[in-house]
Amino acid sequence: MTDTEPRTEAAFDIDGRRYAAGDRVRFPNAGQRSNRARIYEITEAGVGGITTEAGGCRYQLSRGDIEAIGITPADQK
Repeated sequence: MTDTEPRTEAAFDIDGRRYAAGDRVRFPNAGQRSNRARIYEITEAGVGGITTEAGGCRYQLSRGDIEAIGITPADQK
């Protein structure tokens, strides 16, 4: 890539919303109540899924995982 080429940020699109590294999210349909309440930070995003971190742990979630547990920006319930 040269300095004149536009940079593109890796992102994950689902349900008409785009998520990228640095976004803070919740998973409203997660199996445990504590996991539904926890705020996760996306550290990597791509077409097939995302990697998040919370409480010192790292989670890799596929598109199928996210479809099952849902995803919302952390400022939404």
